Amino acid sequence: LRLAFKDRYHHFKLLLSANGRALERMAEIEEALRGCQPFGMTFVRAACTDASVNVLRMIRSMEHLAPDRYRGLRERYESINAAILAALAPPRAAAAEGHRPLILELAHLDRRRLELTGSKMAQLGEIRNRLGLPVPEGFVITTAAYERFFAAAGIQDEINRLFQATAPEDLEALMSASARVQQLILRAPLPEDLQAAIHEAWQALEARQGPRLTVAVRSSSLFEDSAGSSFAGQFRTELNVSREHLLEAYREVVASKYSLHALSYRLNRGFRDEDVAVAVGCVAMVEAVAGGVAYSAIPVGLADSRLHISATWGLPKAIVDGTGVHDRFVVARGEPPALVEAHIGRKETRFVCYPDEGVCRLDQTGEAAVQPSLTEAQVRELA
Repeated sequence: LRLAFKDRYHHFKLLLSANGRALERMAEIEEALRGCQPFGMTFVRAACTDASVNVLRMIRSMEHLAPDRYRGLRERYESINAAILAALAPPRAAAAEGHRPLILELAHLDRRRLELTGSKMAQLGEIRNRLGLPVPEGFVITTAAYERFFAAAGIQDEINRLFQATAPEDLEALMSASARVQQLILRAPLPEDLQAAIHEAWQALEARQGPRLTVAVRSSSLFEDSAGSSFAGQFRTELNVSREHLLEAYREVVASKYSLHALSYRLNRGFRDEDVAVAVGCVAMVEAVAGGVAYSAIPVGLADSRLHISATWGLPKAIVDGTGVHDRFVVARGEPPALVEAHIGRKETRFVCYPDEGVCRLDQTGEAAVQPSLTEAQVRELA
């Protein structure tokens, strides 16, 4: 009797929790409809999907608590949800599907191509082509290529089937589905026209960069940096990739969309799987003396208008994944910018490119470990 009560109590708590989340989302939608704050389709899709997901969780709990009492509820839910999904279907480009480019060069990118390139590469195009800041050459394998890949391999139907049968709160089942989907993607062949387009883009980039070209391969998905969400650290990044392994690296980055971390985040945020199409940026690799991350506004202290720069020797892999000690510089805005704080860490390792392909970690001892990775002049130039 105790076990039966514990089980019913657990599902009742799930019911209350899902009900609370659904009501919160409905309240957010009502607030948006008042017209006090601007919003876009990202908000609309996320809010409706999150409300829909939590209503489905409520139905599952009710079916568990009172079997056979709510037989028509799920069918009614499916009917309403299908109408919502049809209304929210992302608009396609007016051009025929075959005219949506599979590849776009960085020189032709800005925010107007965001639906094809994803936010990250569109913003990179903005700072290169509109602000004129130095950015390595590269190209993006577009969301049209991603859709072409999935359609040719028949992957999306299998993905939908797997996740429809998987409860988001069942971590073990979610892990199993995650592993299976990633293997499906890694083993699927790319369509011949997509392979040809990627190799053609590589040849054009190699003609400009020289025969020893390698690239950094990383995601640029739709909604990746939209308001209220950030997929930072969830997708795989491949560094110093040669032509021979570019297609494999592309599949690795796409497959990382279905890592357990990324899946859980999207499910909790209410993102539909088919809405998060993945573009993949391929940017010429830089043999970096020092690398890092610069924030024009620090995300966790909105009242702080200063610039924050993190840097280390070599490639900034340890900064991006949070595993290594690095230097931190704080710069006050002004003409010229002024360095107001410098925190120099003991950098005992550094990442460098292998001559042919790949990345290795080297131990670093002596004076280099405690020397600043950027001079004051370089900090001001970055600011």
